[in-house]
Amino acid sequence: MRRALLGAVVFGFGFSAVIDVLVLHHVLQLHSLVSNLYPTTTVSGLRTNVFADGVFATVMLAVAGGGAGLLWRAERRATTPLPVRPLAGAAVLGLGAFDLFDVVVNHTILGLHDATEGPGYYDPHWAVISLLIVGAGYYVYRTSRPRTVSES
Repeated sequence: MRRALLGAVVFGFGFSAVIDVLVLHHVLQLHSLVSNLYPTTTVSGLRTNVFADGVFATVMLAVAGGGAGLLWRAERRATTPLPVRPLAGAAVLGLGAFDLFDVVVNHTILGLHDATEGPGYYDPHWAVISLLIVGAGYYVYRTSRPRTVSES
């Protein structure tokens, strides 16, 4: 079950990153991966940003695929069907973990981009939402486990 839970977390992490790139970077065009380093107002800067987004999306798709592979292998090796609820909680935890990683590492420490073009006014809000998603995933995981006599 541990391998399945790890696979679900890794899948959630990669899936969240792919959704971030597709929705926030490409559809809504709020920012690009390195838009604080290379301006999107020039053709060369835009090309660099689109290339970085593409490489990042490809790597994160591989991460999501790796997580799905771990989950699949764990399911194939299990003697009974794996319970869905703790795996769903682990996947949601992975979703929030990527969002938290993004705001702490990419936005704050490395300064690659902000939640929207311009100053990082929304970064603290993004961090709070990310923590709420992590908490929701942990709650779903934790409440799905049967209680033992010592936990009662």
